[in-house]
Amino acid sequence: KVKSQRVAVLGCTSSAKVKSRREEMSSLTNIVFNTGEGFEEEKSVPSSIVHIRSQQRSGRKSLTTISGLQDDLDLKKILKYIRKMYSTNGTVKKDKEHGEVIQVQGDLRKVIAKFLVEYKVCSKEDIKLHGF
Repeated sequence: KVKSQRVAVLGCTSSAKVKSRREEMSSLTNIVFNTGEGFEEEKSVPSSIVHIRSQQRSGRKSLTTISGLQDDLDLKKILKYIRKMYSTNGTVKKDKEHGEVIQVQGDLRKVIAKFLVEYKVCSKEDIKLHGF
């Protein structure tokens, strides 16, 4: 709601474009790769905790980091959809301690948590929001 008001005020894009972008994002499938070979029985996947943090940069600038996502997820594809939906920029970094981490510009902790649950990347119980 707030985003549509902001878009209307700025005059950046029409509501038709926003709706078509949302429809495009609703086709978010095939995020999971490396699913194994053949038709094996499904094994219970151990739930890993996804940490969503905000790091303060200079002044009002901040970064949102997402770590702890499962290894079989295509992080670049997830980042691509986050960047398009929330009009921000980001990257996938490799960290020694946390593995691959998604970094997004701005404080988007709540909306990214909602995004991950809505598109079934992880469950709500697996998400740990830091800083609230």
